[in-house]
Amino acid sequence: MGQIFKIHELERDDDLGVVKKQISSFNQTFSFESPVVSQRTTRFDPDCQRVKINEIVRQIDEKVVVSLSTKTIKAFYDEVKADRIDGKLNATIFNFKFDDVPDNNSLKILAHALHSSSQNAMFLPTVKTSFLQETIPGHKKGVFRQEYTPRKIERYLDMMKTLVGEAQRFGNGIEIVGTVPFIPFGFVSPIIDYYLSENIRAFAIDANYKDIMGNLGDFTLILSKINDSVPLNEALICAFNAGIPRFDANESVSNDFLSVFAYIDVFGGTFKPRGGGVEPPAKLFSRDRYAYKRMTYASVSRQLGQSMNYVRLRRYNRSEQLKESLKIRNLVGIERMKDYLQTKPAINQNAIKRLEAIAKKVKVG
Repeated sequence: MGQIFKIHELERDDDLGVVKKQISSFNQTFSFESPVVSQRTTRFDPDCQRVKINEIVRQIDEKVVVSLSTKTIKAFYDEVKADRIDGKLNATIFNFKFDDVPDNNSLKILAHALHSSSQNAMFLPTVKTSFLQETIPGHKKGVFRQEYTPRKIERYLDMMKTLVGEAQRFGNGIEIVGTVPFIPFGFVSPIIDYYLSENIRAFAIDANYKDIMGNLGDFTLILSKINDSVPLNEALICAFNAGIPRFDANESVSNDFLSVFAYIDVFGGTFKPRGGGVEPPAKLFSRDRYAYKRMTYASVSRQLGQSMNYVRLRRYNRSEQLKESLKIRNLVGIERMKDYLQTKPAINQNAIKRLEAIAKKVKVG
């Protein structure tokens, strides 16, 4: 397995799961420190200089497969390359929108497209929840439910093995990042086992809109499973598609961002589209409170002094979180992160205890 990431621990916090690391490439094309927030940006964006990890997201469905089959992979590659930024880790993330595994011919085409369109790191694709579930008859006639099944997990693993196997044929010039679906541990465990058997040491947890901190047991089991084979201070752990918990009145603690205090090196964006076609309510992130405030887009626009919609507000929130991740990195090893969190009005003792529990259960180094 090709490995190009150089991972070096710089500092750590004694109470919480915050490890400051230097992550760079052997070919010296990028270097950054964690914890950090990734962001979709362009070379013309004001945040471009602060952004260390540039997300490039591609939705992959049957139409894309047909296009790759009937045209050229180079056209797909050229589109992705146009979104790259020099000096950054360009994380090309592929969201498979299939309900089941494509045929072998399509998988091989996709493997070549994914590999050629990835720079330094090939993120294995994320999938829909239905991809990992089967429709099972319920107790009542005519009633069905969706359940995770070993058969679907095996098909998922077969797909990943094909993608990894094809990628390995190209040589060792790229790091494989194993995508870990945030599903019950009994089903995700064999997936992690496979990645570990391939000496993969970079992982991307796909929360699929779940609240990670609200599913503490499942989260710590995933971290512990990886840590047993690859110490977390020697691994790269990303998290994407983290959900925001329910609002208490008009405010919700930013549990998604709190994952950077729980061994997450890269807090990634939300790129899986949600159904409904209706613009989600406005949620404004506060660095001072560590919370989201539910507002109208009109009120957010007035507060920020610029016209805001869902896309612009998402970008603003990510920019604020990017700035906050820099502050956290600068404090690790200098100030106790527990004391720093206690300055945030939305963070209560229960939230801090949950973070402390993760650090105690997952012993690193």
